[in-house]
Amino acid sequence: MHEKHYAIIRDKYLGFQRFLLKQGKLPHKETRMGFWGVTPTDELYSFFMNYGLHRHKRFIDLGSGDGRAVLIASLFGLEAHGLEFDPWLVNVSLHIRRQLDLPHFQNTKFLEADFMQHNISGYDVVYVSPDKPFHRDGFETKLLHELEGKLIVHGWEFHPFFLHKESEQIINGEKFVVYTLK
Repeated sequence: MHEKHYAIIRDKYLGFQRFLLKQGKLPHKETRMGFWGVTPTDELYSFFMNYGLHRHKRFIDLGSGDGRAVLIASLFGLEAHGLEFDPWLVNVSLHIRRQLDLPHFQNTKFLEADFMQHNISGYDVVYVSPDKPFHRDGFETKLLHELEGKLIVHGWEFHPFFLHKESEQIINGEKFVVYTLK
Protein backbone atom coordinates (compact mmCIF):
# COMPACT_ATOMS: atom_id res chain seq x y z
CA MET A 1 0.00 0.00 0.00
CA HIS A 2 2.67 2.53 0.87
CA GLU A 3 4.49 1.89 -2.45
CA LYS A 4 1.58 3.55 -4.25
CA HIS A 5 1.59 6.47 -1.82
CA TYR A 6 5.37 6.71 -2.04
CA ALA A 7 5.09 7.10 -5.85
CA ILE A 8 2.66 10.00 -5.32
CA ILE A 9 5.11 11.71 -2.94
CA ARG A 10 8.07 11.11 -5.27
CA ASP A 11 6.21 12.54 -8.25
CA LYS A 12 5.14 15.62 -6.26
CA TYR A 13 8.73 16.36 -5.25
CA LEU A 14 9.98 15.81 -8.81
CA GLY A 15 7.38 18.35 -9.89
CA PHE A 16 8.57 20.75 -7.20
CA GLN A 17 12.14 20.41 -8.45
CA ARG A 18 11.02 21.02 -12.05
CA PHE A 19 9.08 24.07 -10.88
CA LEU A 20 12.22 25.51 -9.24
CA LEU A 21 14.30 24.85 -12.36
CA LYS A 22 11.69 26.55 -14.58
CA GLN A 23 11.94 29.57 -12.26
CA GLY A 24 15.71 29.59 -12.88
CA LYS A 25 16.44 28.31 -9.35
CA LEU A 26 18.47 25.26 -8.44
CA PRO A 27 16.90 22.88 -5.88
CA HIS A 28 19.18 24.00 -3.07
CA LYS A 29 19.40 27.06 -0.89
CA GLU A 30 21.58 28.69 1.72
CA THR A 31 19.61 29.47 4.86
CA ARG A 32 20.53 31.48 7.94
CA MET A 33 21.33 28.22 9.78
CA GLY A 34 22.98 26.15 7.06
CA PHE A 35 22.48 24.76 3.60
CA TRP A 36 19.47 22.94 2.16
CA GLY A 37 19.74 20.58 -0.77
CA VAL A 38 17.23 18.02 -1.97
CA THR A 39 17.33 14.46 -0.69
CA PRO A 40 17.00 11.78 -3.39
CA THR A 41 13.65 10.20 -2.61
CA ASP A 42 14.18 6.74 -4.16
CA GLU A 43 17.33 6.09 -2.15
CA LEU A 44 15.75 7.40 1.06
CA TYR A 45 12.65 5.26 0.61
CA SER A 46 14.81 2.20 -0.15
CA PHE A 47 16.88 2.83 2.95
CA PHE A 48 13.76 3.14 5.14
CA MET A 49 12.47 -0.15 3.66
CA ASN A 50 15.80 -1.98 4.15
CA TYR A 51 16.27 -0.57 7.64
CA GLY A 52 12.79 -1.56 8.79
CA LEU A 53 11.60 1.91 9.77
CA HIS A 54 8.15 0.46 10.49
CA ARG A 55 9.56 -1.06 13.74
CA HIS A 56 9.82 2.42 15.25
CA LYS A 57 7.25 4.85 16.64
CA ARG A 58 8.56 8.43 16.55
CA PHE A 59 10.74 10.01 13.86
CA ILE A 60 12.23 13.49 13.72
CA ASP A 61 14.15 15.11 10.87
CA LEU A 62 16.54 17.80 12.08
CA GLY A 63 16.75 20.42 9.35
CA SER A 64 13.81 18.95 7.45
CA GLY A 65 14.08 21.22 4.42
CA ASP A 66 11.15 20.67 2.06
CA GLY A 67 9.71 17.89 4.23
CA ARG A 68 10.26 14.88 2.00
CA ALA A 69 11.96 12.69 4.63
CA VAL A 70 9.13 13.37 7.10
CA LEU A 71 6.38 12.57 4.60
CA ILE A 72 8.13 9.40 3.43
CA ALA A 73 8.75 8.29 7.04
CA SER A 74 5.05 8.73 7.80
CA LEU A 75 4.25 6.02 5.23
CA PHE A 76 5.80 3.51 7.65
CA GLY A 77 3.23 4.25 10.35
CA LEU A 78 5.40 6.54 12.47
CA GLU A 79 4.60 9.82 14.10
CA ALA A 80 6.95 11.96 11.98
CA HIS A 81 8.09 15.50 12.73
CA GLY A 82 10.32 17.95 10.94
CA LEU A 83 12.25 20.86 12.43
CA GLU A 84 13.35 23.51 9.95
CA PHE A 85 14.57 27.04 10.66
CA ASP A 86 13.84 28.50 7.21
CA PRO A 87 10.21 29.74 6.94
CA TRP A 88 10.06 29.30 3.16
CA LEU A 89 11.06 25.62 3.45
CA VAL A 90 8.54 25.04 6.25
CA ASN A 91 5.84 26.56 4.02
CA VAL A 92 6.90 24.30 1.13
CA SER A 93 6.57 21.28 3.43
CA LEU A 94 3.13 22.33 4.63
CA HIS A 95 1.99 23.16 1.10
CA ILE A 96 3.03 19.76 -0.29
CA ARG A 97 1.45 17.93 2.65
CA ARG A 98 -1.83 19.82 2.11
CA GLN A 99 -1.82 19.19 -1.63
CA LEU A 100 -1.28 15.44 -1.26
CA ASP A 101 -3.44 14.93 1.85
CA LEU A 102 -2.57 11.24 2.24
CA PRO A 103 -3.94 9.37 5.28
CA HIS A 104 -0.46 8.80 6.72
CA PHE A 105 0.09 12.54 7.04
CA GLN A 106 -2.24 12.88 10.04
CA ASN A 107 0.72 11.98 12.27
CA THR A 108 3.12 14.53 10.72
CA LYS A 109 4.11 17.91 12.04
CA PHE A 110 6.41 20.61 10.69
CA LEU A 111 7.81 23.19 13.06
CA GLU A 112 9.73 26.33 12.22
CA ALA A 113 12.48 26.00 14.81
CA ASP A 114 16.17 25.76 15.50
CA PHE A 115 16.66 22.08 16.26
CA MET A 116 19.46 22.94 18.68
CA GLN A 117 16.78 24.56 20.87
CA HIS A 118 14.38 21.58 20.62
CA ASN A 119 14.65 18.56 22.91
CA ILE A 120 14.89 15.40 20.81
CA SER A 121 14.47 12.91 23.65
CA GLY A 122 11.37 10.82 23.13
CA TYR A 123 12.11 10.14 19.47
CA ASP A 124 13.35 6.66 18.67
CA VAL A 125 14.65 7.71 15.23
CA VAL A 126 16.50 10.97 14.61
CA TYR A 127 17.39 11.69 10.98
CA VAL A 128 19.88 14.29 9.78
CA SER A 129 21.67 15.15 6.57
CA PRO A 130 24.37 17.35 8.08
CA ASP A 131 25.99 20.31 6.36
CA LYS A 132 28.75 20.81 8.94
CA PRO A 133 30.79 18.79 11.45
CA PHE A 134 28.97 17.37 14.46
CA HIS A 135 31.31 18.99 16.98
CA ARG A 136 30.52 22.45 15.66
CA ASP A 137 27.93 24.41 17.66
CA GLY A 138 27.62 21.58 20.20
CA PHE A 139 25.50 19.26 18.05
CA GLU A 140 27.25 16.06 19.09
CA THR A 141 27.08 17.10 22.75
CA LYS A 142 23.34 17.60 22.32
CA LEU A 143 23.04 14.10 20.84
CA LEU A 144 25.04 12.60 23.71
CA HIS A 145 22.59 14.14 26.19
CA GLU A 146 19.27 13.70 24.37
CA LEU A 147 19.47 10.80 21.89
CA GLU A 148 17.36 7.90 23.15
CA GLY A 149 17.11 5.77 20.03
CA LYS A 150 18.84 5.65 16.68
CA LEU A 151 20.53 8.44 14.76
CA ILE A 152 20.44 8.10 10.97
CA VAL A 153 23.07 10.21 9.23
CA HIS A 154 22.61 10.65 5.49
CA GLY A 155 25.75 11.70 3.68
CA TRP A 156 29.43 11.00 3.21
CA GLU A 157 31.19 13.93 4.78
CA PHE A 158 30.09 14.61 8.36
CA HIS A 159 29.61 11.94 11.03
CA PRO A 160 29.66 11.90 14.82
CA PHE A 161 32.84 10.95 16.62
CA PHE A 162 31.52 9.71 19.98
CA LEU A 163 28.51 7.63 18.91
CA HIS A 164 28.58 3.92 18.10
CA LYS A 165 28.19 2.99 14.43
CA GLU A 166 25.56 0.25 14.25
CA SER A 167 25.16 -0.20 10.49
CA GLU A 168 25.80 1.38 7.12
CA GLN A 169 24.12 1.17 3.74
CA ILE A 170 25.13 2.70 0.42
CA ILE A 171 22.27 2.90 -2.06
CA ASN A 172 23.05 4.28 -5.53
CA GLY A 173 25.94 6.25 -4.07
CA GLU A 174 23.94 7.65 -1.13
CA LYS A 175 25.39 6.75 2.28
CA PHE A 176 23.17 6.11 5.31
CA VAL A 177 24.73 5.30 8.68
CA VAL A 178 22.84 4.31 11.82
CA TYR A 179 24.36 5.31 15.16
CA THR A 180 23.46 4.66 18.80
CA LEU A 181 24.85 5.89 22.10
CA LYS A 182 26.28 2.45 22.94
